[in-house]
Amino acid sequence: MTAKSLKVPCSNAPRHNNLHHFSVRCGSVTNVRGFTVFRDASRPERKDGYNHTKILALNRMNSAHNSPVTTVKRTVILVANSKGGCGKTTIATNLVSYYEALGRPVTLLDLDPQQSATQWLKLRKSAHIHGLSWPVSEPLSLGRLQQKLDQAGELVVIDSPAGLDPHELDHLLRLSQIVLVPVLPSPIDIRATTRFLQTVMLTPTYRRRPRRLAVVANRARTRTKMYAALRQFLTSLKIPYLVTLRDTQLYVQAMSHGEGVMDAAVSRNLDDRQHWRLIGEWLEVQRHLIQAMPGFR
Repeated sequence: MTAKSLKVPCSNAPRHNNLHHFSVRCGSVTNVRGFTVFRDASRPERKDGYNHTKILALNRMNSAHNSPVTTVKRTVILVANSKGGCGKTTIATNLVSYYEALGRPVTLLDLDPQQSATQWLKLRKSAHIHGLSWPVSEPLSLGRLQQKLDQAGELVVIDSPAGLDPHELDHLLRLSQIVLVPVLPSPIDIRATTRFLQTVMLTPTYRRRPRRLAVVANRARTRTKMYAALRQFLTSLKIPYLVTLRDTQLYVQAMSHGEGVMDAAVSRNLDDRQHWRLIGEWLEVQRHLIQAMPGFR
């Protein structure tokens, strides 16, 4: 086995824990008395042929791949954008209805003071979706957020409020592995989303361990100049751009009745349903990567 296929930090690789960002191409690995040893080509070797100052605890990484103890028990998906009215609640409610259609228990944590997701859930009366709300007058704190998550199941979707300050955003990122960012096709929303993504990437939590980040274009009409500008913006971000949700009253009507696009009675439009399958498939890939690779979260 060569070090080309192994993704771990080394002396001339960036010091990140996120395996997505780099791969090692500066040495080789071998097994010595049950320990996996990394031989760094950039440093002088000892007489036994190995630079023991560069022996990493890779035996722990190897066992982590085969041990169920190290798997992440809870997957937390944060739906966030500092701009209000961009469709965070629409994304969050349709996402939990997608998981419900798959028969998977899911928790919806509503942090928005408007409590729209909570009202939607009351109308839905679902046994598979566990709803958690946040007191309107209470500020977001890491300890209280963790207490809320302790009441949740293995899969959580967070509907976040608009106007998060950097400290609140950092708290939410610490508890999340995946972030979905909805954006509307307007100059104001594009500028606001640019600032928000910059804020996310500058938080201490993201700089220490980047989260899985993706953008969803919302309420877009594909045959407009503004949509072309939005596509150009999304392409320039160099982060996953999953789908474009079409501009339709279907989402408004579904929201008012406690329904989701994946409900058979709501939409017979195959494109709408396919959009959510694509989002769900991307999320499932990220979940498996997070569980399978230590540090990939």
